[in-house]
Amino acid sequence: MRRPALFAFAAKGSLEMKTRIMRPNALFLISACLIFAACSAPFGRSEQYTSYTKVGDTVPSFSVTTLDGREVNVGALKGKVVLLNFWATWCAPCQSEMPRLEKEIWEKHKGSNFELIAIAREQTDKEITPYREKNKYSFPMGPDPKRTIYSKFAEAGIPRNYVIDPEGKIVFQSFGYSPDDFDKMIKILEKELSKLKN
Repeated sequence: MRRPALFAFAAKGSLEMKTRIMRPNALFLISACLIFAACSAPFGRSEQYTSYTKVGDTVPSFSVTTLDGREVNVGALKGKVVLLNFWATWCAPCQSEMPRLEKEIWEKHKGSNFELIAIAREQTDKEITPYREKNKYSFPMGPDPKRTIYSKFAEAGIPRNYVIDPEGKIVFQSFGYSPDDFDKMIKILEKELSKLKN
């Protein structure tokens, strides 16, 4: 006659045990969802940062001296497709996209119709040069130690990329790094370059 009571006790104990097991599991699932949500956003992106340009705008005027001593004036690059990149040696998302800039863009498209300029925000040539040599990057780099150039494009946040057409118009811009955005940028850049071949 005591079996039902024993069963009821077992059921109660089982419920309590399940509750104790489910609590950490629930916490784990909530934590996992939060981490997934954070990682789903493009690497290095915060939507709070303000951009001062948009697609369709004329690129702001600027000049930069590259590490090899060449003076580059963006206004003098009309007639070419230009990729402008803002980065820094300490920036993890920048480090993720730099190899792709070298292999998939610079090595493939460098020539008379294309210009790539990677500008290091708040860094000097003495800081950039060892990084460039260590990683064996060959695309042009220049310093922007006082944000003189960067401040024309955005308030904060790197990396940033801008594809500029031969008329000097911004046809693509991105903030942060994600493989999908980078792939989209390559397609737009190659579309602009193909127009110059026709």
